[in-house]
Amino acid sequence: MNKKVVSAIKYIIFAVFLLILPRVLPNQYIVQIVNMILIYVILATGVNILTGYTGQLSLGQAAFFGIGAYTAAILNKNFGLQFISLILISAFVTAIFGVILSVPALKVKGSYLALITIGFGEIVRILMVNWVQLTRGPAGIVGIEAPRIFGITFDDLNKYYYLILFFVIIGLLYQKILIESRIGRAFIAIREDDTVAELTGINITEFKVKAFVIGAVYSSVAGVLYAMMIRYVSPDSFTGNDSSIILWTVIIGGIGTLAGPVVGAIVMTILPEALRGIGNMRMVIFGIVLLIVIIKYPSGLTPYFIKFKDYIWSTITNKKTLPARK
Repeated sequence: MNKKVVSAIKYIIFAVFLLILPRVLPNQYIVQIVNMILIYVILATGVNILTGYTGQLSLGQAAFFGIGAYTAAILNKNFGLQFISLILISAFVTAIFGVILSVPALKVKGSYLALITIGFGEIVRILMVNWVQLTRGPAGIVGIEAPRIFGITFDDLNKYYYLILFFVIIGLLYQKILIESRIGRAFIAIREDDTVAELTGINITEFKVKAFVIGAVYSSVAGVLYAMMIRYVSPDSFTGNDSSIILWTVIIGGIGTLAGPVVGAIVMTILPEALRGIGNMRMVIFGIVLLIVIIKYPSGLTPYFIKFKDYIWSTITNKKTLPARK
């Protein structure tokens, strides 16, 4: 069979799978887990562009996640703004904070950059807790309205799945187009050696700022989707620990790979839920598993997921390659 036809069949099967997925899941709890996987795909894709392709280590993405969520929650509760306006305004506000963070980040590298992003994340969290007049402090903001777009209200998890999926597809496509463009090649050159990149004529200041802004906007979109799905935001959801989990998601999936955020989000969302039955030991086992994966598979799990996918496809189509004769 022609390779293009086979490829088209694969895409059609995958598209049908995505379309029917929430309707075949056994309960709403599983649907919510799938929705959280998709939100983490968006978060991880932003970090992948910033850290995986540009080499700018960030441990403060939960701050951008929170800024997007709180901006949407405040504007919806206080002014009644709806989803499209909230996405655009939250992305703009978060992009400004991305520029603000990028200014000191341009002067440092490595662990010092990580410390600056950690500090930024902690400042944002403290503001969320203490600026009670705006954020309602530790109590958070409740009663966020469900999104309404062109007369459709996404008021249950099944409908919401399709809304998040739309943004995941847009986010992944944009990542692919970006990385294959001139900007993406500049990002990779900066990651490999920013001194050499600058000598070749690349304006590293401009591209590093762009990477921070793009990463911030991805986190903002995820924040809006999260806030309007949960209908509630509080500072507890945007801590330094959450920033670490977002970064681990990319590392586990495969940092600097297009599919890494997807694979990482699946593993990092399902694994803690699968271990929930063992109680307080859950996070200990979770940490041990992560360490084993990082040590044994430093390039991430994506290559193994791809091999597994190819094996399944070859089994379905009865085209499994026979071992070569010696």
